[in-house]
Amino acid sequence: MFNLTIHLRESVSKGPSSSDDDSEMSADELIEDFALGLIRVADENLRIKKETYGDNYQGDEIEWDILHQSCIELFYVIGTKKGAIDASERWEEHERWCVRVLAQGVKHLLEHGSFNFGPITGVEYVAGGEENDDFDSFMDFVVSVR
Repeated sequence: MFNLTIHLRESVSKGPSSSDDDSEMSADELIEDFALGLIRVADENLRIKKETYGDNYQGDEIEWDILHQSCIELFYVIGTKKGAIDASERWEEHERWCVRVLAQGVKHLLEHGSFNFGPITGVEYVAGGEENDDFDSFMDFVVSVR
């Protein structure tokens, strides 16, 4: 039996970073690499949905936990890159929604360190404070991305 969630996770894990050494890639190249991986997953998922349910499906079809994982993974590899915030801003208005979520999400993480902090929640980071899983806050963030 085909399991779409497993398929998407495998596609994303194969997706970003065709390079074995992310340290040699610029912030822009890393965002592009991750963005292309997300687009590939969204397009494949959309194709499967259309085959199953007809041509009524449009737009980016991708699970939010995959978007969240991609933002976190990109944040870890891009965080030390020169111009990371500027690079993310160049991708914030991309035509694809999943890429806008990625770019705006990684920018938010670069600025606040977690989706639990910043304008989404109104909570500011406190050194030594307790950090909880930020997926619920990420879902609030995703809803705000247009």
